Amino acid sequence: MRLLQGDFDKEVVYPQKAEEMARRFEEAGAARIHVVDLDGALKGEPKNQTLIEKILRAVKVPVELGGGIRDMKQAERVLAMGVRWVIFGTKTSLDPGFLREALAALGERAIIGIDARDGQVATDGWTKVLPLKAMELAKRVESLGGKTVIYTDISRDGALQGPNLKQIDELCGALSLSVIASGGVSSLNDLKALNALKKQNLAGVVIGKALYENKFSLNEAIRACSPNG
Repeated sequence: MRLLQGDFDKEVVYPQKAEEMARRFEEAGAARIHVVDLDGALKGEPKNQTLIEKILRAVKVPVELGGGIRDMKQAERVLAMGVRWVIFGTKTSLDPGFLREALAALGERAIIGIDARDGQVATDGWTKVLPLKAMELAKRVESLGGKTVIYTDISRDGALQGPNLKQIDELCGALSLSVIASGGVSSLNDLKALNALKKQNLAGVVIGKALYENKFSLNEAIRACSPNG
């Protein structure tokens, strides 16, 4: 399932089984699989454990999981299932103490998801916007020893309008931790534009709708993201 700009009233459900798509991505050369429990993000706790287990059994490449993981017990549970990285969002945005705890306990296995609308952090399945700037949260993560953030521009997510290059460039320039870009990738040119930023800490890009709708293949995407792409 995919949403348009985080709107649960504008969901698109694709016919492919999640575990089958994960296997296809692995076979095409994906270095990791990005999974979001959208029901979990909305409800505040993981809701698709059985499906996630199927994905983990289907592939050997590492899996990162986000969506509704808002306490350490939930995080430890999904890590015990075989998830390599846990993506925290809402709770770490609202609770600096929990952000500190999660990073101290999990180290590089904790990825902080920064979801933003007009530069402001959005939470609760993107239904609420906080008076907190994405850059401010990213710098907080870095100051506490965080290793990776995933930056998602909600206005671009699922819209196939291209990533927010300006914001990604500014984030990478202001931080030393790794940044994974997410939201809006619609073409190989978008990937080449991200590559052209030449930011050493731009560690990856999340691609969703464009692959499901065959805008390009994963093999082509990997080539476009290579140093000589």
